[in-house]
Amino acid sequence: MNMLLHNVLYLILHVASSSQYGTETIETLMPNVKVVKVDLKIFTETQVPLLCGDSYQDTEVIWMKDSEREGQGNQIKVKVEEMMGANYSCHNAAGDYLNHTLVLVQDIPSPNRTRRVLEKSHDTDEDEYIRCLAKNYNGTFHCFWNKTKNQMSAVVALVQVGRFSGRNFSCSVHSDGAGLTCVDLDSCSFAEEVSRIDLTVYFRSNYLLEDYTITPFYMREIVKTDKIHITKVEGNTFQWGYPATWSLPHSYYPLTFQVKVVHFRERCDSEKQVLLKETKETKFTVVHSSKKYRFCLRAKDELVDCPWCQWTDW
Repeated sequence: MNMLLHNVLYLILHVASSSQYGTETIETLMPNVKVVKVDLKIFTETQVPLLCGDSYQDTEVIWMKDSEREGQGNQIKVKVEEMMGANYSCHNAAGDYLNHTLVLVQDIPSPNRTRRVLEKSHDTDEDEYIRCLAKNYNGTFHCFWNKTKNQMSAVVALVQVGRFSGRNFSCSVHSDGAGLTCVDLDSCSFAEEVSRIDLTVYFRSNYLLEDYTITPFYMREIVKTDKIHITKVEGNTFQWGYPATWSLPHSYYPLTFQVKVVHFRERCDSEKQVLLKETKETKFTVVHSSKKYRFCLRAKDELVDCPWCQWTDW
């Protein structure tokens, strides 16, 4: 079931915490969620302040942790050791629920910190964990990731997305938990982008929190059209059209096509091509002495530097 994630302001409240080592910090990630940032390579013990609510100053407040009594009073401090976060709830003397605070633990950023939730993309040399693509310029883009085998139950806790120009986005997580779709609610496909999109995805696994920030991007940098469908073949002549999902009008959003001919036993990504050519036409005749060959076709936006779509072959 898709979970709607609202656009979040980039300002995060940093509150210094007192601890054994003095290097931990406590952040308010969102209402009712606190994050303790620690160095998970060493033993840490952090005192985390909890507040049931300003309106409960004159109320007898009892705090519970996993059905066990944790403390008493509107404001208390709880001890968090290493990765042992928890969900703390406060109740009145009659046992009625009043409020709660979820305490998560996150490893402090460092070049050598261990990533536990997501694995790097296999088809790139870059330090990339999340890949985003758009099928056109209508303001919608899709992001994908792969979880590590030990963290398949990890879930998206929060998505932060926006531009410096202040546009509004709405994001939903895919039902399989392996990606998300975001929509720029103020998008105008004909307007020039003046600022890049910033995206950070927070994942929660039990009480561990990890965040993944991708390099800020323009929509035009991640546009990747759907595969081209060959519509007609007559002898050695191939015809095709623009994908139905591509932006209109085609005169304003032209595509360029790459035609590739390889031996019929080779794959389209083979470097042993017999022919490689780019064209703006949607028709091509292969002049080749062999009767057996593989015809490959892909496309990209003609006017910007963006990825080629996947190969279509015949």
